[in-house]
Amino acid sequence: MKPFATSSDLYSNRYRSNDTASLAKAAAIKDPDHRLNPIFFRLAASPLMAAEILNKPVDMEMITKEFGSLKEKYDFTVVEGIGGVMVPITNKISLLDVMKKMKLPTIIVSSPRLGSINHTILTINACKVKKIPILGVIFNQMPEDPSIVESMTPNYIEKLTDINTISVIPFIDDCNFKKVGTYLEKNSTIQKIISGLT
Repeated sequence: MKPFATSSDLYSNRYRSNDTASLAKAAAIKDPDHRLNPIFFRLAASPLMAAEILNKPVDMEMITKEFGSLKEKYDFTVVEGIGGVMVPITNKISLLDVMKKMKLPTIIVSSPRLGSINHTILTINACKVKKIPILGVIFNQMPEDPSIVESMTPNYIEKLTDINTISVIPFIDDCNFKKVGTYLEKNSTIQKIISGLT
């Protein structure tokens, strides 16, 4: 599920958002777009800004309803965010508040690039303040020949936050969900997380 998506372009006749199409394909599901992506604004901006510019409301009840439908249908539901946890959804709530309301544990996806320590720790601390369970961090696109800083970044974040690293995914040429899935299915931590959610 991708509760919120914004884009200046429509992806296809079936899915308004490219992200929603990718999630549906990866999960091999055929649920309608309005269920997988209840809120879509045809403007590349935060949901708050897009809603105000386009003069369309953000219907949080619709999010809750469609999420409930997916929870009833499947063993577990993966929910993809939009931007970062502090992205404003309305004047009063951020994505973090939505995660709290939906009672979602989170996996934080980061990278080994310079600046990642700051961004990742800010995200982790925001989740801790809201008491959102953090299952761990995945570091994406580790270079084949990383610098010493890139190679040490996951360990430093783990040491500074006490949040476990789930996986360090190497840079993959022509990356797609199948290649990433093949890589992650060998990860015992991922298997334990999935077992714990079903």
